[in-house]
Amino acid sequence: MGVRTFHQSRRLQAGHRTRPVHLPHYHTTARRADQNRYRLYFRLQNGGYSSCLATFPNAFSVYGFFQIRQQFVSLPPEYNKVVKMKKRILLIALLFCSVLAQAQDVFVTADFVSSYIWRGMDSGNASVQPSLGVNWKGLTAYVWGSTEFRHKNNEIDLSLEYEYRNLTLYANNYFTQTEEEPFKYFNYSSHSTGHTFEVGAGYMISEKFPLSVSWYTTFAGNDYRENGKRAWSSYCELSYPFSIKKVDLALEAGFTPWDGMYSDKFNVVNIGLSATKELKITSTFSLPIFGKVIANPYEEQVYFVVGLTL
Repeated sequence: MGVRTFHQSRRLQAGHRTRPVHLPHYHTTARRADQNRYRLYFRLQNGGYSSCLATFPNAFSVYGFFQIRQQFVSLPPEYNKVVKMKKRILLIALLFCSVLAQAQDVFVTADFVSSYIWRGMDSGNASVQPSLGVNWKGLTAYVWGSTEFRHKNNEIDLSLEYEYRNLTLYANNYFTQTEEEPFKYFNYSSHSTGHTFEVGAGYMISEKFPLSVSWYTTFAGNDYRENGKRAWSSYCELSYPFSIKKVDLALEAGFTPWDGMYSDKFNVVNIGLSATKELKITSTFSLPIFGKVIANPYEEQVYFVVGLTL
């Protein structure tokens, strides 16, 4: 470790125990803790702070100097990444609160599903999947979750969507936790966090021909290849909705362009057909039920999911 020498420090006047002394390097400030002991505060180049206690025989002199080892101001390399992830979470939360304050519509729903299949991947058993969100001038902010009935596999997602004409923009923060892992939502260390951050965009051709094309890419969080490099996992999906005899149907097909969380190379990972119908219970109450057949050619798997929405 290198040693830094600080010159031209100011005297800490006797009787002013809380008066700070500003030192020229690292934006350092010293405050007297007790006799001959001072707590040194370091403002780092990345905006963070560190501190330590140091003992000196006399108060700081204008002509004196002292030495502080660089280890007092060093932080682990993961620090910046953790700070950046926390800022993203805070930004999403602030946007959500802003939209909530001026919301035109607030919605609460819950789906009960026989299994949880996401983009062709088996993500859980029978689950309840609640959501809470708001709509405001084309912007939708919502929280979505999934909790298994049998195990402790959980997922909590924060999402923003903005729709302008036929274009929709997406920003998602996914958090997943399995039964074998402790629930640490505020762990943002990039290689051990349960968070991933994704952005995407979707475009519908027209109302008469409602074919949609969507692209999503993970840009932060725990998304790495075996060589330790960021995977930039991406997923592209084509979807076409239509109706037959009051049953809403949709065809979808999705692929991943390269090695990532979905596959080890370019592959089609999701082909699905879904159907939704309103089941009338009374004259004023109906219950939406849905079913979906999903195939993942890459994993050579086929799934059938049924569920209902409250």
